Amino acid sequence: MNFPRIPRIEDLPYYHSKPVEFIYQSTAPLIGGVYTWADGPTPLAALRPLQSNTLYYFRTVTMTANISQDDYTACINVLPGFQMFLKSQANQILFREPLYMGCFLQNFDYRFCFISSVENDQLNASFTGSLAQNTNLVGIPSITLTVVISAQEVTDDSFISYFTQKYPGEKNNDYMDIMMGRKK
Repeated sequence: MNFPRIPRIEDLPYYHSKPVEFIYQSTAPLIGGVYTWADGPTPLAALRPLQSNTLYYFRTVTMTANISQDDYTACINVLPGFQMFLKSQANQILFREPLYMGCFLQNFDYRFCFISSVENDQLNASFTGSLAQNTNLVGIPSITLTVVISAQEVTDDSFISYFTQKYPGEKNNDYMDIMMGRKK
């Protein structure tokens, strides 16, 4: 089977591709000995809003918390998962499955693309999962997780046109289905 590939960072038109970071934080309070995340779609912070007719090429994901990684991994009760949505599409899910985070991530290579079709659109995210309190977490009333996504904002019209012709499902955020062979 011949799967389409996500473009390499080297393929992006450098002078028409600004770096952008999206930051998401979620805090889980301690209730009954468990820290639980069950956020609904919440805006990601960014230096500028999403622009229409722009390709967003996600490169890396970093995730950390206000506790040690050892405590985080030892206390996982329900595996935490991160999901992103586009506000303009009634919070349509961008990922087919959550990005599960069984440990902290440091510049984790996570390639993903989508095209924003609405001016000043907004990326929203949610975090679900839970950690059970252990003796190391006694006295910690809440745990805050921070996710940073590094991306490129591609505005080169010819590259975007090439990309949407090569991967036509991307126009409707179906890229992952096409890549996995679920759609043609």
